[in-house]
Amino acid sequence: CQLSPPRRPLQASAVLRRVSDEQKKEPLASSSQQQFDSHPTDPQPEQEPQGPRPSYTGQGGQESEDYESEEQLQHRILTAALEFVPEHGWTAEAIAEGAKTLGLSVAAAGMFHSDGSELILHFVSQCNTKLSELLEQEQKLVQLGEAEKKPTDQFLRDAVEARLRMLIPYIEKWPQALSILLLPHNIPSSLNLLTSMIDDIWHYAGDQSTDFNWYTRRAVLTGIYNTTELVMMQDSSPDFEDTWRFLENRVADAMNMGDTANQVQSTGEALVQGLMGAAVTVSNAETSGAVR
Repeated sequence: CQLSPPRRPLQASAVLRRVSDEQKKEPLASSSQQQFDSHPTDPQPEQEPQGPRPSYTGQGGQESEDYESEEQLQHRILTAALEFVPEHGWTAEAIAEGAKTLGLSVAAAGMFHSDGSELILHFVSQCNTKLSELLEQEQKLVQLGEAEKKPTDQFLRDAVEARLRMLIPYIEKWPQALSILLLPHNIPSSLNLLTSMIDDIWHYAGDQSTDFNWYTRRAVLTGIYNTTELVMMQDSSPDFEDTWRFLENRVADAMNMGDTANQVQSTGEALVQGLMGAAVTVSNAETSGAVR
């Protein structure tokens, strides 16, 4: 399931009016709406002229064929902004640069919270969508007899690795993202996306449990994902080899636990260590950045 970034009482109409005024001075070619590419690291298509689409709403509230909703406009801006995260971080500056590539005024950044949280949540949502598509495709190949069903431990390991690899283009700025996601007002949305991703992985792994194990398995995998993510941010080995070795060991440990009580206890410890580790990692990263 997807979670759209939280929306503010927005100045979309003001932004579009400003762009409209600018267009009167310097006409731009109209364009059809770009198709959304779910891959978080791919550049935006350049074969079509970019620019704001005109939107019209009748007195009855009905939308015309050329209407672009506020949510769609936000989606396009945030997607375009991801290209500038490696340079500007998860900031309003990155969002402003993304808006400029779409022919919008930099004032469009005022449509979002200044802490960059909506950009981060948008990216996480995109990554979750891509992972779900990959897992669904793999499931279809198994059903068609074109691929063998993986053992559960291998499936979980491959799924978590695939998801974490999506962070690589932004790994230098990811400690900043985690520090923002850990802010109290962002925690509900962040946890919603995390639990949704974990639930998808177990769904495609074939989990059909309806008892206490349903919760235990998801809690265990959440702990594995969080701790592996922290290891990844500090990993300097080629292609994050140490991270994937750590992940393999944690999944093996979880699969070897036959005692539900031990699983719950270990998961609780992993989650606590994960939160403490996140704070330490973010603090160290920020200190290192300040020294540089």
